[in-house]
Amino acid sequence: MILTKVGDHRAFSHLYDRYAIRLKAYFYRMLWSDSSLADDFVHDLFSKIIEKPELFQEDKKFQPWLFRIASNMCKNAYRKKSFEIEYLNQLEKQGIELPVIDDKLDNEILADEIYKALEKLDEDRRSLFLLRYQQDIPIKELALLFELPEGTVKTRLFHIKKNLIGITEKTKNMINYGND
Repeated sequence: MILTKVGDHRAFSHLYDRYAIRLKAYFYRMLWSDSSLADDFVHDLFSKIIEKPELFQEDKKFQPWLFRIASNMCKNAYRKKSFEIEYLNQLEKQGIELPVIDDKLDNEILADEIYKALEKLDEDRRSLFLLRYQQDIPIKELALLFELPEGTVKTRLFHIKKNLIGITEKTKNMINYGND
C-alpha cells in the first residue's frame, strides 16, 4: 500500500489480485448473497483506495484496514436498506401503493426523455410539434403559420412522432429491464 500511495500501479494491481476474491466473498455473505452487488462493492472499495490512498496509515496493517472499510460499507448498506424498508412501510400505512409510485416515476422518466429529444430538434420542428400537441392548434392553422403546405406539416409531424416513439420505446425497455 505504501507503493500505491506514491503512484505505483503495479503495487495496486498486486493488492487487487490478492484481495478482490476474498472481498467479493465477504461482501457476498454480508450483502444478501447478491453477486452483482458484491462485485459493485469490491469495485467501489478499490476505487476509494485509488482515489484516497493517503487515508492509509503506514504504521497500520493493510488487511485489517481494508476489511474495516469493507465492514463500514456493509453497515452503510444495512442503514440504507433499513431506511428503504421503513419508507416502504410508511407508504403502506398511508395507503400508497408502490405500482402507483413506480408508474409516476416511469412517466416522469419518459417525459424527461421526450423533452430532451425535443430540445435536439431545430426550432421550427420543436415549435411545430409543441403547437400541435401541446396547444392543440389544427394542422390547417399550422400550415398558415409556418407557410407550408398541409401535407408537409403532416409529414414533419409524422417524422417527429416516429423519432419520439423510438426514444420512448427504448426508455420503456430500459425501465422495464430495471424493474425486473
